[in-house]
This record gives sequence, C-alpha cells and structure tokens, in this order.
Amino acid sequence: MKKPGFFLILFCLIMFPAVTSFAKEYVVNKIIDGDTVQLDTGETVRYLGMDTPELYVKGSGPEFYAREAARYNKKLVQMKKVRLEFDVERKDHHGRLLAYVFVKNVFVNAELVKLGYAKAMIKPPNVKYKDILLKNQKIAMDEERGLWQEKKRETEVTYTGNKRSYTLHRPSCPLVSKISDKNKIVFRSRFDAIKVGYSPCKQCKP
Repeated sequence: MKKPGFFLILFCLIMFPAVTSFAKEYVVNKIIDGDTVQLDTGETVRYLGMDTPELYVKGSGPEFYAREAARYNKKLVQMKKVRLEFDVERKDHHGRLLAYVFVKNVFVNAELVKLGYAKAMIKPPNVKYKDILLKNQKIAMDEERGLWQEKKRETEVTYTGNKRSYTLHRPSCPLVSKISDKNKIVFRSRFDAIKVGYSPCKQCKP
C-alpha cells in the first residue's frame, strides 16, 4: 500500500506545477549604478528595499561611496544570470521593474546593505524583506562599513518622520504639514531614523 505522503506530493505536482518549476532567469548586461541595472531584455531593474549613493548628481560629483557601490554591484551581477522576485508594486513611476535580485543563493539587495554599499530604504507596501534588510543595515552601521564611515553632524534638534511613507523630514519642511497626526513620528537624530529604514526627504534633505 502506498503511503499517504505519496498522494499529497502527486496532488501538489498536478495542482501547482509553477511551484516545482524553476523561476525565469535573466542576464544583466549593463550596470547603471549601485542599485540599478539593465537586463538582456532591455528592461531596467531598480533594486527594492535599498538605496545606494547617487552616482550622477547634476552640478556636482558622485556622492560619497557611490563609485564603490557601483563597482561592487558590477562584481555581483555583471553578465551573470539573475532571478527576480517582486513585491506588491512591480514597477515605479519611471517604468522600471522593482525587484529583489538573486544570483544563485546570494540575495544581492541584502548583500549590498550588509557590506555598507547601500542603506535600507523601506517603502510600503513593498516590505517583504524589511526585517532582513534592517538587520543587515544594523550590522553595517555598528561596524561602520562602507558609506557609514562618513560622519554627518545633526542639523536639527528633532526630525519628523512619516510612518506611512518612511520618509524623514526637517520640522520646517513644507511636506510636514501634509502628514496626518497618526502618521507622524519624532526622531531625535537622523541616525535613529535611518536605522529603522527611514529615507531623507529629497526636498528638505535633512
């Protein structure tokens, strides 16, 4: 008599064939910067859950550790087969794919954060790997790896965070008045906010 487990496995193979098949793989043929690449399909992928220093800044040179981040990203994925994993939002407003990228067993997004080439950037509703990314960021921050070697002095007594967008603002930022009371959170330092995944506002640049 065949064991019940045999029938369970057979049922899964029939009902959920996608689970047993390999995920589609792509080849990265161009590195745009530390967190953006182009695939062999011509599509551009923006890594989810993290952000590297800007490599191309209008009117000035690259931000601190931007070149290093781009170089390490190249080392990880250039001309290699990658697997993409998506979250709630599949594309951004630029039309780029938003994805978690894997090369074999290496979780590229998390690796860049852990080694200090990137900061965790939590943007709901895409929070699938939030805990892993924040854990890796804490390691990098505690050991002052990569971009965390740069010391930035506090410019405000307190900062205002938006719990809905995970964005950090100066108290004087015009966007603060648009945040509902239930979504406001006060931080005493930029460090404390960034440590839990908040990203500086692009307008007031705290």
